[in-house]
Amino acid sequence: MGVVLAEVRDAPVAAAELLDLVARPDAGAVALFVGMVRDHDPQASGTVVSLDYTCHPSAPTRIGEIVTDALAVADPDGRCTVAAVHRVGHLEVGETAFVVAVSSPHRALAFAVCEHLVERVKAELPVWKQQFESDGSYRWSGL
Repeated sequence: MGVVLAEVRDAPVAAAELLDLVARPDAGAVALFVGMVRDHDPQASGTVVSLDYTCHPSAPTRIGEIVTDALAVADPDGRCTVAAVHRVGHLEVGETAFVVAVSSPHRALAFAVCEHLVERVKAELPVWKQQFESDGSYRWSGL
């Protein structure tokens, strides 16, 4: 058990890929988070049509450190298996930007660990988002 994948990539990510990576015969539960590009945002003044994710050069290494540390805190007994991928590059509304899959013997642990991992990655991974709006304007977030 542990981290089987922690990656920043510029190619599409599918939830099924991560589900396959965390599958194991003793897992009674898999919690899955799929972050999608949406057409609205509290920081946007209009409709969001696309966004560009960029990252610090340390992000590919940093995601592994964040996920490993977060898993040690949220699952000190080592009962979970985790895969996490954050995408960078140009994404359209509806595309998948961030996926976390956590398998464990029981659902409560899977849910708790998944939420902890999502919050830690969102807070600590050096990734920035440039949102493009329908009127041609754009806004940065996460700087």
